[in-house]
Amino acid sequence: MARVFISIDMEGIAGLANWKESREAMGREMEKDLLAAIEGAFEGGATEILVADSHSVGMNVSPNSLPDRVRLVRGYPRTYYMMAGLDKSFDVAFFVGYHAPAGYLHGQMDHTYSSFSIYEVRVNGEIFGESELNALYAGELGVPIGLITGDKALFEFSSPKFPETTRFVVTKEGMSRFSALLYPVQEVRAEIRRKAADVVKNASSLELFRRQPENGEYVVELTLLDTVRADLASIMPGMERVDGRTVRYRAKSASEVMRVVHATAIIGAYARYLTG
Repeated sequence: MARVFISIDMEGIAGLANWKESREAMGREMEKDLLAAIEGAFEGGATEILVADSHSVGMNVSPNSLPDRVRLVRGYPRTYYMMAGLDKSFDVAFFVGYHAPAGYLHGQMDHTYSSFSIYEVRVNGEIFGESELNALYAGELGVPIGLITGDKALFEFSSPKFPETTRFVVTKEGMSRFSALLYPVQEVRAEIRRKAADVVKNASSLELFRRQPENGEYVVELTLLDTVRADLASIMPGMERVDGRTVRYRAKSASEVMRVVHATAIIGAYARYLTG
């Protein structure tokens, strides 16, 4: 018996390669990967599942596509965005359709929280993508990450950073930011289902994603796309300016790390209105 949290993004979904895919295609393919994870989780013994629709403004997955015993977090804004609804009562979390961080070679639609704002995020000197930032928050709550699905670049970047008990499913290989070698979708979804079931069956043996704070702090350095975005981010209380494009924040908790990265992404996106 287990409670399962699923955060679903779009860029690492099987069958998709470009942000210019139609909204209908995005939603359809996201739902298919998601249902594979849900079906596997129930086969493995899940009693309840909460899904956070976490791409863009969180309105991609139709509630009508979901089976019984599955609740859906939908819409935006929300404080913890991709991890909204997660708490200590969950036994395991899945990341479905995730992607490599901004700047990673052949990462499918690579970015870190916002392609309009952030170029790089470092936590205590280590480059983090969305998987690592979200997992750090989950680890603080005592929830392990059991399954991550996404493109090959995500696997190459993230698998060395996660515990060996975290399972990965590679959905495709990026050939450039907006083109990919797509794997057979039915095979990918069968693998997602199998691994989801196995993870839930063995949820009690999963290890947490953890990083030790330095002197009680997580030092978060955010390199923005340009100087005006750093100008805007510097307005936030507690934010230090490091150089033209980089700001620094000293967070007391992983939840604070999440909130400052999310807020910086939103503030930086406003620069589009300043630069025309």
